[in-house]
Amino acid sequence: MRPFVSAFAGLAIAAAAHGAVIVNGTYQLRNHPDGAARPPLYGLRLDELYNATTSHDIFTFNFDHALSNVRMDVTSTSIHIYGVTMGGRDTGGSYAADVYNGLYTVDFTYSIGVGPMPSDDDRWVKYGAPDMQNSGTIQTPLGHTIALRDKSNGSYQFRLGDEDNDLGHRGFAGISGWGWLNHGPVGSPHVDSSDWLFTANLIPTPGALALMGLGGMLAARRKR
Repeated sequence: MRPFVSAFAGLAIAAAAHGAVIVNGTYQLRNHPDGAARPPLYGLRLDELYNATTSHDIFTFNFDHALSNVRMDVTSTSIHIYGVTMGGRDTGGSYAADVYNGLYTVDFTYSIGVGPMPSDDDRWVKYGAPDMQNSGTIQTPLGHTIALRDKSNGSYQFRLGDEDNDLGHRGFAGISGWGWLNHGPVGSPHVDSSDWLFTANLIPTPGALALMGLGGMLAARRKR
């Protein structure tokens, strides 16, 4: 058993040496610490999701709320973001106590253009793939289902990782996800700002958890 555990530890050390390595699996999504509209912190922003006032309405979604649970399934060819999140009209520091404040259900899949970043360990939905072909929905507390589509910034539609230098995206050293979205009927213009900005932590599978536990028991035995 010792060589097997040593190999597992070696893989963990190698992953740490090369920054946040993205593997296929399910990730728990959290708020990013550097959202431009913070506070409150959020993992998704969709301004003017509703034209609630005569001003520019900021809508953000708190992935860390006690009632939120947003996850992401990653494969070599797809990225699926889904779950429930608390959100509403952001008035600067809190959500407005209005009909837009509540639970939203998001379901979005990138299946076109997903692949590894050139010369990096990040993944992306590359520019050059058809724009606004990846899609999903957000269901609001009002019972409305609003269409979502991906939007390119001129370089890519979505990126997952810790940047080319492995130092992280916008000050977060782990894995971040960021990319731009259109919301509303087909042909709706892009609204600044409407984008993902979250952090992601891999959820270990039962087999991986068992392996980690086995490694800990063997290490304890060696210490004895």
